[in-house]
Amino acid sequence: MKKSITSLLKGWCAALLCAGLTLPSFAAADADAAFAAQRHDLKLSLHNAPLREVVTAFTQQTGVVFSYETSLGERTLPHVDVALNGSTLDEMLASVFAGTGISYKIKDKVVALSAPPQSDAPAARSAAQQRKQTVAGRVTDEQGEPLAGVSVLVKNTLTGTSTDADGRYSLSVSGSSAVLVFMYLGFQTLEEEVGARSTLDVTLRENKQILEEVVVVGYGSVKRRDLIGAVDQVDSRQFAERSNPSVSRSLQGAIPNLNISMRDGKPSRAATIDIRGTGSIGSGGGALVLIDGVEGDLETVNPQDIASVSVLKDASSAAIYGARGAFGVILVTTKSASEGEVNVTYSGSFSIHSRTVKPNLVTDGYEWTTGYINAWNGYYNGSKELNSTINNIVPYSDSWYRELARRSTDPSLERVRINDNGKYEYFGNTDWTKAFYKDVNYSHEHNLSISGGGKNADYYVSGRFYDQDGIYRVGDERYKQYNVRAKGSVRIRPWLRLNNNMDFTVVDYHQPMLYYSNQLVPRMVEHSGQPVSLITNPDGTWTYAAVLNGYAGFAEGTSYQQEDKFTLKDKLGVEIDLVKDVLKVSGDLSYLFSRNTRERVTNMYTGYTGPESTITVNESQGSTLQNVRYDMNYVSSNIYAEYTPKLGDDHSLKLLGGWNLEKKKYRTLTVKREGLTVPSKPSFGLMDGVTSDPTVGGYDWSYVGAFFRANYGYKGRYLAAVRRRSDGRSGKGGRHLAEFSCRYDGSSKFPQNSKWGFFPSASVGWRLSEEKFMGWSEGWLDNFKIRLSAGSMGNGNIDPYKYIDYMTLKSSTVVIGNALGTYTVAPGAIPLSLTWETSTTYDVGADLDLFKNRLTMGFDWYRRYTTDMYTVGVSLPAVYGTAAPKGNNASLKTNGWELSVGWRDSFRLAGKEFRYGVKAMVWDSRTWVTKYINPTGNLDDYYEGMELGEIWGYRVEGLFRDQDDIDSHATQSFLQSSDKVTRPGQVKFADLNEDGKIDQGAKTLSDHGDLTVIGNTSARYHYGINVNLNWNGIGISTFWQGVAKKNWYPRYDSGYFWGQYNRPFGYMLKAHTGSNVYSEELDNWDTAYWPRYSAYQTNESSVNRVLTTPNDRYMQDVSYIRLKNLTVDYTFPAHICRKMRIKGLKVYVSGENLWTSSPMFKYCDNYDPEVINAGDSDFRTTEGDGYSYPMLRTVTLGLNLTF
Repeated sequence: MKKSITSLLKGWCAALLCAGLTLPSFAAADADAAFAAQRHDLKLSLHNAPLREVVTAFTQQTGVVFSYETSLGERTLPHVDVALNGSTLDEMLASVFAGTGISYKIKDKVVALSAPPQSDAPAARSAAQQRKQTVAGRVTDEQGEPLAGVSVLVKNTLTGTSTDADGRYSLSVSGSSAVLVFMYLGFQTLEEEVGARSTLDVTLRENKQILEEVVVVGYGSVKRRDLIGAVDQVDSRQFAERSNPSVSRSLQGAIPNLNISMRDGKPSRAATIDIRGTGSIGSGGGALVLIDGVEGDLETVNPQDIASVSVLKDASSAAIYGARGAFGVILVTTKSASEGEVNVTYSGSFSIHSRTVKPNLVTDGYEWTTGYINAWNGYYNGSKELNSTINNIVPYSDSWYRELARRSTDPSLERVRINDNGKYEYFGNTDWTKAFYKDVNYSHEHNLSISGGGKNADYYVSGRFYDQDGIYRVGDERYKQYNVRAKGSVRIRPWLRLNNNMDFTVVDYHQPMLYYSNQLVPRMVEHSGQPVSLITNPDGTWTYAAVLNGYAGFAEGTSYQQEDKFTLKDKLGVEIDLVKDVLKVSGDLSYLFSRNTRERVTNMYTGYTGPESTITVNESQGSTLQNVRYDMNYVSSNIYAEYTPKLGDDHSLKLLGGWNLEKKKYRTLTVKREGLTVPSKPSFGLMDGVTSDPTVGGYDWSYVGAFFRANYGYKGRYLAAVRRRSDGRSGKGGRHLAEFSCRYDGSSKFPQNSKWGFFPSASVGWRLSEEKFMGWSEGWLDNFKIRLSAGSMGNGNIDPYKYIDYMTLKSSTVVIGNALGTYTVAPGAIPLSLTWETSTTYDVGADLDLFKNRLTMGFDWYRRYTTDMYTVGVSLPAVYGTAAPKGNNASLKTNGWELSVGWRDSFRLAGKEFRYGVKAMVWDSRTWVTKYINPTGNLDDYYEGMELGEIWGYRVEGLFRDQDDIDSHATQSFLQSSDKVTRPGQVKFADLNEDGKIDQGAKTLSDHGDLTVIGNTSARYHYGINVNLNWNGIGISTFWQGVAKKNWYPRYDSGYFWGQYNRPFGYMLKAHTGSNVYSEELDNWDTAYWPRYSAYQTNESSVNRVLTTPNDRYMQDVSYIRLKNLTVDYTFPAHICRKMRIKGLKVYVSGENLWTSSPMFKYCDNYDPEVINAGDSDFRTTEGDGYSYPMLRTVTLGLNLTF
């Protein structure tokens, strides 16, 4: 198999590369379907301008190419004044050329203009023609129903009115030559000359262009009206005027059931993406991302290059991509070259960023120290005196505390003194968070694109530069990203076209890092950033605290992480029309190379505890230099044929068949050495310490698959599709539509006897609105389609080599001869059989368009079964000597639904058209484990019947009122104080099993004590709301996004939540002050939220700590609503642009994450509801929820300029 694949690949590469020599370096793929799918904004304001000027401005703004006779180009158009947003080409052409006598025809992306010869009649009009006259009438649709709100304008004037509820209108015109323009959203624009008529009734015809929108799907495109899979698409407007470092941030909440979560606001952070919920708890696997058909990373795409993003959600839609698309596919289509004159477009922006949430901490030294003492005594209750130092950093004594109290009332007093032992004593009020972090940081972005060409060759070249400075006041954090794309095509013969699409991305990210164990700033500030400590001593030396918490290392700039990423992709393709419009063969060869390098440098730092006393931290670890390199090479190839026979007007059929090959090689190399001799010049050549053994890793895998898809349609009513891929895939087809596909996949990851899998899918659709029995609804129902689909797909995302029995060699600590000896260990057990996880999805959906396409609705319900998941097997006896191997042992079931509703309309305001639109989306999914090997029912593992995300914990009845309340309650054996005595004000748990004691039993399904399911960490009821308005060139759009249900219980070491309930020397929260905390003096057991102030309630993961195990009192509702984006823009009129010698100009102000509301803010105001994960995945993820890069609020000023 390997030899045959290799030979096929070599032959295909040779053929394509030879043909590719004829291409210019910028050549790229044409995408007529993607071009047709794009909607445009158009604003023209021209007076007495020749036609050639009008179409030139039209082309500059939209890229549409025109053809016309030279003489026609000189014809004067007296008044062209249109402002359209998101309109189709037909709508734009009708608005521009209405009443001019000019007709148009669209063919091969070219608009051909024609007109009869102009009359030689004199321009002067008789006085009779100029007399005022009143014209009235009624406007109806094709069924005779009145249309209310139709705009009726006198052409080339500001005179106008609108129809009433009965469709009637009346207005005065000047002379019989006046022309009335009738405009109504969802209908074709109509122009009528008044003549001698005083009554003018008109009938408007429905414009079904919205149903002709083209949606990109696997290996092609399909009209929206013929779509029978669960597919959603957004176009370039989703990304325009939003200065985000990555595409995924702009997609969040924009497409139903495309679930995107951002763990923080770091510019390099990749999103966590799933489509329709968790797909597997075994091999894992999320959405497959294809950028112009090549697997890629959303974070590497220039957002301004994107033409559309399609999400294939059900098995029927995604099956064409086989095993890689088991849990959905994201198709990114970039902008294509446009024929005609050269277009140069520049867009630039400047942004200001700030944290969405700033930690609300006590930074007054005396108040913090008082809290420290109270938390200590709350736990020890007089059984242990305060230590002589606070966490071995700040010297403590009663006399120092009294002096701190005195100095806190007099700001003029010094904040440091030297005691009798020659040591510094500090009396500061240092806000370490503010010392580390800026209030605002900045970024700027620049995009430049050039496109042009003709019928035989075209090109599109773009470049982007994004630069964001850091959030740290100290430490040179900087993020830079460069994107370049070049694509185009050349037609060698009428039947042969070659295309090429190349892009590369360079990322340069420099981050300061802590010298110790990849620790995090919030964690180190919590432990060694007490407010009483200062940053520097009076002589300018570092304090011990500044060295320990990392501030000194940041400021000196000698501990950092430097990341450099380079990604190159190239796709070479060929299209051969064997029989024009009937049989077409296409092929492509893609190559992806990425190299990521990471350099980490750590150094030692010296702090002064007295003028003559020093402590050097990090001596045990020493200074280090580590280099890590990640290389990835990926090659894929596709060859497929499309057959579209001519079957008459009633029947349509399209067959697609082909094969694809994918091969990936991944390598890692890590080199580390200790002992930097010159801290400012990290180099392996300037080191004198131990060199660690280089660590290497990597893997190779390959896929091969054959696929087939058949689409059939009958009279536009019944739609069906069949996909097959030898891995299993399918295809599409009027009133009745059907699609069948299948795919047959082979993977190198599986043993020889289970390499191959067959995965079929099918879908059918019925457009009821085209049936005769639905004639009663013609006046208001434009489209009603129901869809059914079912299919199965393999998930081949298992790690390579899981089925191979191998032994690893290691170095021993024993010297044999002159070298360390080597040894090996017995291999682990391997599964007897290993095969594909299978995802089977059933989907029922409906699409509706009503009231002349003003109202659109879409709904899907689905169920997905994931079987044969790769999880742990049956436990083996201890004497066997190794753990049980994993295998195909588990299953999941997911139920979900999604709903989208949109409304768009327009009316006249001050003589100008006012357009508005609203779209709302909501979706949900839940997943249960239906099979899993967990014989004891251990609650710390998956078990059958479990809903993913369950939180097991205690119910809380409140706080103990008094001793009688304690005595009459079940026994609580938690370590709430050092003497294990329960006191008033402590948390009171419910004895659910009524056995007289609070415990968790054996923590199994059969014996879980007082534990019960109290919440769920899975996000439920995602939603997004988009509102846009446009009038006279002014546009306003808002996008709201949120989650209606989600729970979170903070980790035991999350200082931003637990404060000094965790460790007494940690953060003191302002939320933990006042009457919201229980105190004996206030006796507020019934109104306080927080219990008796005491340390060590959560500082360990041990279940013996009272607040470590989740409970429903301190579990947080982290649902939220967020104003994700607000944009205000203005498009300059064409006549102003002409004076400026440019083709178009738009300016805008945009805001991201401007406002957020969440129930968690009532008691927990130190967290953004999205930044609640533990740690920072670049460094450390094991400690502290929210100890990460903050989520950022952004305000952007930008412009788009076309030359």
